[in-house]
Amino acid sequence: MEVVPNIFIIKLPLPFKIDHVNCYLLRDKNGWSIIDTGLNYPPSTAVWEDTFAGLGIRYGDIKGIYVSHMHPCHYGAAGWLQELTGAPVFMNRAEITSVDQTWKKGRTNVPVVGELFKENGMPHGLISEVLENMTGVQSIIQPHPALSPLAEDGKVEMGGRWFEVINTPGHSEGHVIFFSADDGVLISGDHLLPSAASNVCLWPTSHSNPLELFLASLEKVGRLPVKLVLPAHGEAFTDCSGRIHDLTDYYHERLVQIAGLAGAGSTAYQICTRLFGADLTSFEIRFALTETLACLAYLEGKSMVVSRLVNGIVTYRKMERPR
Repeated sequence: MEVVPNIFIIKLPLPFKIDHVNCYLLRDKNGWSIIDTGLNYPPSTAVWEDTFAGLGIRYGDIKGIYVSHMHPCHYGAAGWLQELTGAPVFMNRAEITSVDQTWKKGRTNVPVVGELFKENGMPHGLISEVLENMTGVQSIIQPHPALSPLAEDGKVEMGGRWFEVINTPGHSEGHVIFFSADDGVLISGDHLLPSAASNVCLWPTSHSNPLELFLASLEKVGRLPVKLVLPAHGEAFTDCSGRIHDLTDYYHERLVQIAGLAGAGSTAYQICTRLFGADLTSFEIRFALTETLACLAYLEGKSMVVSRLVNGIVTYRKMERPR
């Protein structure tokens, strides 16, 4: 479907609780560009094939593939599409590093993630289950493409307009969005969604305070004259500043809640289960715990909680303000 002139939204299926990802095809006089790729699995690649046929796109018409960030449903089919089209695949430099650390060397990182979960109170049996689930994603993000770095805060011509490539770290360290100042169109990736809050997680290889980065990125995007947001999940929306205001409020309320749950001393896992419940799947719990850790890192940076390592386990305690 053409959402604005020369920009087509492609909804690709996902085998997750969030059941789709929005990718975008942008038409120019001399060919097409792609933003985000979906997973490399048959229900998704079949949609790409049908879309190309329906729009009369030959594989060689694809001139560039742009990936907002390295998470599976955005990066997963980039290698497949590159093999199909011969097009270069572009990502932020920091995100290329993340691809190397997380996907290409992923199995060597699994024990490090296990140590993170262990020291933050996750039960041993659950750690094994979660780590096994993590390795399962490898089959739907290969082959890996040859990656070319995006120019830092540069511009790219797509869809008959120039887009600024804007770094928005937080959801991932090298996340980028694409903004056209000519007509106010923002292709926001996972940075800005219409209803759900983007999960901001702390991993062993990530920035030490990703939530601080995310909130600063929201503030930066809030200064743009956006008229239409095209997100990676959900429907397009127009009230960009209102959505940023809501997200900022949401995170500040969540931070106060987590500080309160820490109380006189709790592990991140204990806080996480009080916050999200104890009946999460192994897929869900790893994101719930690392999101909790990101909030705790932010709170500790603001001296709202303090952590202590005893016998290999980290506990967090709420700091009381002087009266």
